[in-house]
Amino acid sequence: MEEELPDDIYDRVSDLSERGNDLLEAGQADAAIVAWQSALALLPEPRRKWEAAMWLHASIGDAQQQQGETEAALLSFQEAAESADGYANGFVQLGIGTCLFDLGRKAESTDHLLRAFMAEGEEIFEESDPKYFDHLRSQKLID
Repeated sequence: MEEELPDDIYDRVSDLSERGNDLLEAGQADAAIVAWQSALALLPEPRRKWEAAMWLHASIGDAQQQQGETEAALLSFQEAAESADGYANGFVQLGIGTCLFDLGRKAESTDHLLRAFMAEGEEIFEESDPKYFDHLRSQKLID
């Protein structure tokens, strides 16, 4: 049985997470990241065991990536992968793969992009630049 966050912490983390999402949609990525970092700070140690840690790190990575902070985004997505079931999460794998690709580490990105595809299918690439999906095609890993 997976342990659950106490209700008061869950509610505060959820509120901060929503606030971060709203701020990011409003184009305020830095404020969104602060909200998500505040939510992370509320999680009991070890933080990585909580599913919330995975999606908060992934959200931070997404915002950092949108701002062109690719190195920082990669670290956030890697932290997400090491939290809860993050390694099995298609969005997390896509984030790692796209960051590695954009940092010129294309060979290294292939495995993560393929994991994202295997977890979620072609749909996960719909919001992304086609170059990532085309990379998998060029490697003859998908049709």
